[in-house]
Amino acid sequence: MDNGLMQWISTTGRLLGAAFYYAPDDARVASVLCFFERENWQQEWAPFVDEKTLEKTTALFAEGLQQPLAEQYQALFIGPNALPAPPWGSVYLDPESVIFGSSLLELRAFLQRHQIAFQSHQNEPEDHLGLMLMLAAYLAENQPHLMREFLNRHFLTWAPHCLQLLAALEDFLFYRGLALLTLTTLKQWQQALNLEVPTVRFYR
Repeated sequence: MDNGLMQWISTTGRLLGAAFYYAPDDARVASVLCFFERENWQQEWAPFVDEKTLEKTTALFAEGLQQPLAEQYQALFIGPNALPAPPWGSVYLDPESVIFGSSLLELRAFLQRHQIAFQSHQNEPEDHLGLMLMLAAYLAENQPHLMREFLNRHFLTWAPHCLQLLAALEDFLFYRGLALLTLTTLKQWQQALNLEVPTVRFYR
C-alpha cells in the first residue's frame, strides 16, 4: 500500500469521522471544528479534491459554523423526530431498514476475524458513518492490507448514498458541506485504490 495514500486516508478519515460522530459541544471534536475554521484548511485536500468542490465546501462551512450546530446534530443524528439521513449502514441495506441488520453482522464478523476492537457510545451500532470513517483511518495506520476489503464490502457500498441524502438538506449548512467533502474524499479513496464497488439495493 502506498504510504502517502494511507497517510491521507488516516488524516481525512479521522477529521471527517469525528465531525460526524461526536456532538459539536464534545471536547473530542473541538479541534476538528477549529481546523475547518482555519482560512487554509483546504490545503490538506487540495492535491486530491477539485477546486470547485473546495470552494463550495468552504462557503458552506463559513456560514454553517455560525449556526447552532448542537441543535442540527440532534436533529440529524439523535432525534426524537425521524432522521432525514440515518448514519447507519444497515438502515439502507436491510430490507426492513433497521439498525443492527445483517450488514452490521457481516461488519462485526470482519472486525472479530481480524481482532479489531474499538469503543463506541453505549449500544451504538458499529456501522455508524463517523465510526466507519475513523475505522478507515485506524486501518490505514495499523492494518492497511485490510483497507480494500473494508471499503469494498462494508463501507463504500452505502456511504455515498447516505452522504448524498445529507448533502441535499438545505437547512444544515455545515453538515451539508461536511457530506459534500466526505463524498468527494471517498470517491478519491476509491479511485486511488482502483476499487470496483459492488452495486447494492437501497431500502431507504
